[in-house]
Amino acid sequence: MSAIAVATAGPACSSGQGSDASDSFYSYGGGGEVGGSDVQDTESDDGDDPCGGVTPCEDAIADIPITGGVGTASFPSAELDTSAWDAVGGTEIPGSASSENLVGTEDNDTIDALEGNDTIDGLGGDDLLIGGAGIDAIEGGSGNDRLEGGAGLDTLTGSAGTDLLYGGAGDDVIEGGADADVLLGEAQSDQLYGEEGDDRLFGGEGDDRLEGGTANDELWGEDGDDSLLGGFGSDSLIGGPGSDTLSGGSDDDVYYWRVGDGDDLISGEDSGSDTLWIGGYAVEQLSALRAGNDYLLILPDATIRIVGFYSNMNQIESIQTEL
Repeated sequence: MSAIAVATAGPACSSGQGSDASDSFYSYGGGGEVGGSDVQDTESDDGDDPCGGVTPCEDAIADIPITGGVGTASFPSAELDTSAWDAVGGTEIPGSASSENLVGTEDNDTIDALEGNDTIDGLGGDDLLIGGAGIDAIEGGSGNDRLEGGAGLDTLTGSAGTDLLYGGAGDDVIEGGADADVLLGEAQSDQLYGEEGDDRLFGGEGDDRLEGGTANDELWGEDGDDSLLGGFGSDSLIGGPGSDTLSGGSDDDVYYWRVGDGDDLISGEDSGSDTLWIGGYAVEQLSALRAGNDYLLILPDATIRIVGFYSNMNQIESIQTEL
């Protein structure tokens, strides 16, 4: 295990461009610490300030334990097995092109509201509930349900049972409820709330907000500039492409970053022992600096900012690299 030696963003970093100043930050290998006279003035290849225009701060050196070459074994799989919901549905309750209030039974129902701004309540049983086009409000009730919002601004609520909730096109609000649910946002900017149970949340395209709630959740921001909040439990947060804001919450969380992801920000008061996993790079390809109370991890094509690291509000206890 090695240590990351963090440089201070000094006066040279208060200028926005590398062509106007010598940008001081640490670059290091996996074998030791860098400090004092070992600090070198370095500019990024394109002439931009790798410090990102940060303001000066007091001198400080901080070490974060780092382990290289851990591989990808810990990286969560995005594969989804939805076969558990293939057999849902039963008694057909048809909708129409009008706006309707459709209520199921305590048995297994299939309700397709078609067009219109509809309200659907599945009640009991393992139901298949489809909103179709329009602004729909769909509640699964008890049982293991499959909810599909379709086009439009929909609100999906799983309630009790292990549910599959698929927002479809439009800015949707999706709530899992009790038990272990799967929430899929797809296109546009969605709000996904896992609530209870070990949930899996996938934002899809757009700038999404994902909140895991209680238990041990997986949050996948996917495309767009997303906001991910793990909540209670030991959560896995994968921002994906775009500039994402990540907060694990309580317990032992893991933040995952891979080549192709954007400039991410890790924020919020965070308890537990948390890990930042870096995919596609080795230790010697990383650099780090301090900007105020923030810790900046400089990657070859992105920067990860840990807000409030030096004020003990938001700690990352270890960093791992794939290579």
